[in-house]
Amino acid sequence: MQLFFGDLIPYAPELLAGLGVSVLITVAAVLIGSPLGVGVYLLRAASNPVARAVGSTYVEVIRNTPLLLQLYLIYFALPSVGVNFDPITAGIIALSVNNSAYLAEIYRAGFEAIPKGQIEAADALGLSRRTTFFHVRLVPALRNVLPSLTNQVILLFLASSIASIVAVPELMHVMMGITTSTFRTIETFVVGGLLYFIVAFLIAGASRLVETRGIRWKVA
Repeated sequence: MQLFFGDLIPYAPELLAGLGVSVLITVAAVLIGSPLGVGVYLLRAASNPVARAVGSTYVEVIRNTPLLLQLYLIYFALPSVGVNFDPITAGIIALSVNNSAYLAEIYRAGFEAIPKGQIEAADALGLSRRTTFFHVRLVPALRNVLPSLTNQVILLFLASSIASIVAVPELMHVMMGITTSTFRTIETFVVGGLLYFIVAFLIAGASRLVETRGIRWKVA
């Protein structure tokens, strides 16, 4: 079989539009899942046993069930109880919920790496609980786990392809449509895979840049 990528040129705008939707739902899931993950971590770290149990149960249930199942529950099961979401919203919710459980564990590692003496020093200086949390605990914790956060964002971006199952017009959905029209299956998936790789590579590069500059600022 002879490969020919020229047939895909007319579909370039569709591929880029699909890639844009993939990036959009990933960004939305990061913006929603990140604070939700912090909240879940705080539940797990709470002194109240009920709160700890809720946080731990949430993490275990989400991490030990497939993302596809979670998406099906949100898009296909919730309408049976009167809760309806359009495909894009359902995809964002599923990705956000799934992301938050993994982020909670990443945050836990970051927070636990902060020296207790640093927190005690903040208390001795009379800093408010809000200031201590954001500037003495949260920011250093994020710096500690930046590589892990980057990996999670990349995995989340790649996992956004699952949203094609509910007809979200993201990159994978567009690729499937193009293969049906052109029968250029290999060519389409090679180009689509390259687009996924480029975005993932850029995310990793941006993270390394932030990490490097952060080290330089710290040294300065």
